[in-house]
Formats: sequence, structure tokens, C-alpha cells
Amino acid sequence: LLSDSTNALTPGFSNSESVVDEALGEIFAENTESRIILATFASNIYRLVHIVETCKENNRKIVTFGRSMNTNIGIATECGYIKDKEIFISSDEANKLPPSKVCLLCTGSQGEPLAALSRIANGTDKNITLMPNDTVIFSSSPIPGNSMSINRTINKLYLKGAKVYTNA
Repeated sequence: LLSDSTNALTPGFSNSESVVDEALGEIFAENTESRIILATFASNIYRLVHIVETCKENNRKIVTFGRSMNTNIGIATECGYIKDKEIFISSDEANKLPPSKVCLLCTGSQGEPLAALSRIANGTDKNITLMPNDTVIFSSSPIPGNSMSINRTINKLYLKGAKVYTNA
């Protein structure tokens, strides 16, 4: 077996996923008026399930962006991990709702230039335009080597008036 793990050489313990769950719940509770844009790894099915539950508890509909996000949401739904299919809406439907009722779930938590969050930050996404009141959550820790691209994305978000949370 040949294997590796991000931050395996960093001493100590990783936070429990329940700590992340609690932090996300607090951010959603604090930002009741703004649209929430949440970037996370599409492969973390547990977190995707929790995000769906948090959105449901906070009366928000979800729009997904990014090929891998759409694929993994589909797999999680097909396997029964996500039961509420009605919570997902299209970007056209989201544009008709108040910002306080919408969560955009996207790829790009590592600042990848072609990922959904980078396109939103650059103003090049054809479906979503960043609003000055938007709340953006990076729900993952930076992978070593990605800090510069993540910081570039964060700077662009701040310059457009977004409130940004990292490492939630």
C-alpha cells in the first residue's frame, strides 16, 4: 500500500467533523439576511449531507455549482444519504428568491482557477454574480501549496464586498 494524507506530518489531532458542523450552524445563524456561498470538497459526502441539513434547518434552498459537486450530490442522493431532493433548485429559481433563502454550494475551496468559486470571484461565471452582501464560507483547510491561489480568491471576494469565513 502506498498512501499519503494531507497534513500527516503535522503534530496533534484533526478537529472532529462535529466541530465543523457546529461552526457552520453558527455562521448560518449569524447571516440571516445574506446569500451564503459555501465552497467545500465535493468528495466529502458527510459534510455535504450536513450542509443540506443545515440549509433545511435555516429554510434555505441550495443551488449546486461545479461538475464534481453535481456528480457527488447525485451519488449521495442516489445512495440515500441525501433524502430531500426538493431542497435543490436551479440558478434561475434562486435568482427569484430573497438572498436569505439561498445557499450556493460550489467547488473551489482550494482556489482552483477554473472552479466555480474562482469564476464567481472573477466575475466570469455565467449564472452567478457576486453581491456585495454575500457571505462566503471556505469549508476546508488549505492543502499545502494552495495558499496563494486561495488568498487570491479571498482577496477578490473581499474587494467585491463579500464577508468571508475560512476553515469552517
